[in-house]
Amino acid sequence: MHKVYLDVCCLNRPFDDQQQDRVHLEAEAVLLILKRCESGEWHWVSSAVVSYEVDQIPNGERRNRVKELRRGAREVLPLSDSAVEREEELKGLGRSQD
Repeated sequence: MHKVYLDVCCLNRPFDDQQQDRVHLEAEAVLLILKRCESGEWHWVSSAVVSYEVDQIPNGERRNRVKELRRGAREVLPLSDSAVEREEELKGLGRSQD
């Protein structure tokens, strides 16, 4: 079985303005991926990071729609200690360049 991971940009794409061909095609691709996941053909893996980022979407209606999509994930990976440590390391690198 194929495993797929969709980031927040992917989950937002179906709700973006569909007038540009590229945006429309990307939205269709995301919807096809979600359909395969829903049918059980593919296994959708999400993460605590995606949950956090979705919670940061300023538009309440969009945030709720993306949350609804995200409920289709079969697995949600927790945030590991090593990922948190790496985040702090990267933040430190960014500050040292300011």
